[in-house]
Amino acid sequence: MRRGFAVARWSALGAIVVVAVLVAVLATRPAASLQTVQSPLVGKAAPALEGRTLSGRSRVDLEAYSHDWVLVNFFASWCTVCQSEAPQIERFLYTKPDGVRPVVIGVLYGDTLSDGIRFQHSEGATWPAVDDPDGEIASAWGVGSLPRSYLVAPGGRVVACILGGLTTNQLDQLLEQEAKRLALAHQGAAA
Repeated sequence: MRRGFAVARWSALGAIVVVAVLVAVLATRPAASLQTVQSPLVGKAAPALEGRTLSGRSRVDLEAYSHDWVLVNFFASWCTVCQSEAPQIERFLYTKPDGVRPVVIGVLYGDTLSDGIRFQHSEGATWPAVDDPDGEIASAWGVGSLPRSYLVAPGGRVVACILGGLTTNQLDQLLEQEAKRLALAHQGAAA
């Protein structure tokens, strides 16, 4: 009986050590980072992006947001990563300190209009999205796989191309980094 108790105690201690090591490894590893990819668009003026919203009630034109930071997000309802990132993008819109409020424009690509509308409603997406049934917009932006996003700086220049899912924290960090870079460039040009 005493030997059984000792084995159980050592087994419990071993399990605690394994859990402690696992927690330490997970707590100290770097956070998942954005997978920014090379794109011929980075550093250049953003391609045209305009069209009717999925609901058909209004039009969206990227040029109308020339003074804003804009995240252009290519998505589809069948894309599981798109489903995961939609709530993160929604939070990104509303969690900004110091009054910076980015704009998000979605582009439905490789999907049906009805499924895109259903996706936006089910995910609670409040940003406008346009349909790209022929893939013309996606082609102009160089999109092959989903999800794909582009960060466009005030003035209309593409500053980042992101492949894969996004989180609010990643988007916040990217926006902060690029805003600082843009501010430094303006200071250097003014000097």
